[in-house]
Amino acid sequence: MNAMYSLDLQTQFGFQDPDLLADIVKHGQHCTFATGDLIAEPGMPVSFVPLILKGNLRVMRRDEENDRELFLYFLTAGSTCSSTINCCITGKKVTVEVVVEEETDMVCIPNQYASAWIKTHPEWLEFVLRSYQLRFEEALHALDEVAFRQLDERLWNFLIEKARLNDGNIVEMSHSDLAQALHSSREVVSRLLKKLESEQRLTLGRNRIQILR
Repeated sequence: MNAMYSLDLQTQFGFQDPDLLADIVKHGQHCTFATGDLIAEPGMPVSFVPLILKGNLRVMRRDEENDRELFLYFLTAGSTCSSTINCCITGKKVTVEVVVEEETDMVCIPNQYASAWIKTHPEWLEFVLRSYQLRFEEALHALDEVAFRQLDERLWNFLIEKARLNDGNIVEMSHSDLAQALHSSREVVSRLLKKLESEQRLTLGRNRIQILR
């Protein structure tokens, strides 16, 4: 990986330890993934820990038996996937599905280095623990959404967050994809979207939703 990414790592992740930065630059591999690429799925072995420089990814749990998904959280610039870190450290396989929402640049840290740096770089250990805490809080939020909120509120919150990550007011997803992400049915989601449109909170197009706010 080119040394130019050292500044990006400082900007996005706040890393200051020159030895840690040097090791990331030396051993990390710069990777680019296109929209729709599948980064991880349940049962898949993990070979690297991602440090996301640009773009965003959606992390979900999948119910294969009923062909449903449960949205957990988004991964954006300056973050990593704590699930892959856990798999890297423990040797277990992935239990979540990670899909690229928009073209994503990341630095891929091979497992052996990501594990070793926990003992040799205090700043890396702090970053890993902070990531665990953040992802845990986001997973709890997802659980709260399912347990305590009505589907119409969950749908609206999801659309607002998705639009925010896109730096605009457009969400490009089909009704089926939304239903999968919210663990519901296409018919129910379509009906709720029509209701939101009638309330002039959004306008609907073909696989395109404009948030009016």
